Amino acid sequence: MYSTTTAQRLLPGTGAGTYKGYPDDRVLEFRPGAAGCATGRVQPPRKATPQSDLPIMPGIVAVSGTLGIDEAEIPNQEWQQYQRHQEQAGVKADLLLPAAAALPVPDYYTDPFYRYYPVVGISREQALAFCRWRGRVVTRLLNESQHTPDSLSANYIRCEFRLPTEAEWEQAAAYSTTTAACQELPVHAAPDAAAYLKRRSGSGQDVTRIKADIEAYNRRQPVRSVINYQQADPYFLQLATPVYVYQGPPNVAGLYQMLGNAAEMVQEPGITKGGSYRDPLDACTPKARGSFSGPAPTVGFRCVAVVSRPNRR
Repeated sequence: MYSTTTAQRLLPGTGAGTYKGYPDDRVLEFRPGAAGCATGRVQPPRKATPQSDLPIMPGIVAVSGTLGIDEAEIPNQEWQQYQRHQEQAGVKADLLLPAAAALPVPDYYTDPFYRYYPVVGISREQALAFCRWRGRVVTRLLNESQHTPDSLSANYIRCEFRLPTEAEWEQAAAYSTTTAACQELPVHAAPDAAAYLKRRSGSGQDVTRIKADIEAYNRRQPVRSVINYQQADPYFLQLATPVYVYQGPPNVAGLYQMLGNAAEMVQEPGITKGGSYRDPLDACTPKARGSFSGPAPTVGFRCVAVVSRPNRR
């Protein structure tokens, strides 16, 4: 298996192969609502295929001719890969780990159940360091794939990853501003995901009871917001943590979880965008701002990518 942010082969001992539970993408299925609304089952990680002048880069969707953004928030699995590579390079683990006191539940970073949930509990400086490392790795791999490893070649490509500016983030999130009818869609929860939802919600109910309650919920033909905010859900859909970064449907640009789930750092210090699973709906809009003063269980990030060809004049 390969990294969704660098395309490197996953290091042994981490990644999706260590998880044997219910598939994340089958837990909730949003179904057709109003005409013109994007619907369907949540899709698992996919290779980005931007239609622009940008080269294809892992996890990146183009939002303009020169700017790309991650299709999803950076998940724990990708941070663990980064941690392992950096430790192999001699970086101390305590500089890389999320702050234990800032995790939503104690095993959030280490348990494979949360592997595709957004990394949270990290500092702005840690996020920036990840971006710089990713830029070096993707630059090297992209040039090797183009057979232009010479950094002086006219075909040499430089990939810069960084936090988006607030304006760039809002540009990408603007694709999420659909009608209210498209934000509230018919939803079906998988009864066989009862054990999964027990774990995700932190419920004390037994699995048999949860399964029966899911079946009763589905019979009511429920409607639910596609945004993961602090909404009035039944107990088994309550969120003890942010959730699967590819839970959808995505916005029309193909971006997941731009609103809600984990609030996202931007380049401007002290500001987050998008709101989180603990916020009200009015905090989960493209223009809303949150604050950020250090590692928090509600704050993650995604990168933007800018590509240049420094040897062309």
